[in-house]
Amino acid sequence: MEWESFLHILGQYGYPGLFIYLWVGIFIIPIPNEVIIMSVSIAAEQGLLNPGFAFITAYAGILFAITSIYFMGRFTGAHLMGYFNRKKKFKRLIYRSKRLLNKYHAFSLSISYFIPGMRLFLPFIYGFSKLSFLTFALFSYTGALVWLSLTFFLGYQLGDEFDRILMYEKEALLVLLVLSALYVFFQLYKRAGIRGKDAVKETGKHSLKQEKRA
Repeated sequence: MEWESFLHILGQYGYPGLFIYLWVGIFIIPIPNEVIIMSVSIAAEQGLLNPGFAFITAYAGILFAITSIYFMGRFTGAHLMGYFNRKKKFKRLIYRSKRLLNKYHAFSLSISYFIPGMRLFLPFIYGFSKLSFLTFALFSYTGALVWLSLTFFLGYQLGDEFDRILMYEKEALLVLLVLSALYVFFQLYKRAGIRGKDAVKETGKHSLKQEKRA
């Protein structure tokens, strides 16, 4: 069982095991990151792990994972893209990732960590496109931090109710996705407001220039 394998890693290797799992284990043992982080935060709430160390270790593992995927796309993307395009599942992910990237540009990296599947594939597409690492780090690391904070806090608050969550995993993930969607909506609304203010300023400047000419 994948879940038992993860618990074994966490119990036997502690923080290093958590870090290694979130870095490379996610490609081998397919457990949703939401479930992993919530279980870690519950273990912290029960005193089995230190909350601060658990959070930092989880964040470090996530950063190493998405950074590795970015460089994989940057240096081996040309070879792997042909393989991905032949697989229906990956082909769909490529299309969705490119559409998200074209629509929201670098901000799509912040959004992507709230979308299972996309969170690991968009960094690959970003790296394959040879886009700036600094921009990648700024947006993806920030998005991952916000996602981790929300998920960790939720798991910490749930405590002993986690067994019920495992029984209703899909419903629990749906709640997380709704919370994530609200966050994304807020960020887009905020960004649109900033653009709107900039547009008003530009319009005002343009009007002043016309008046001066007149």
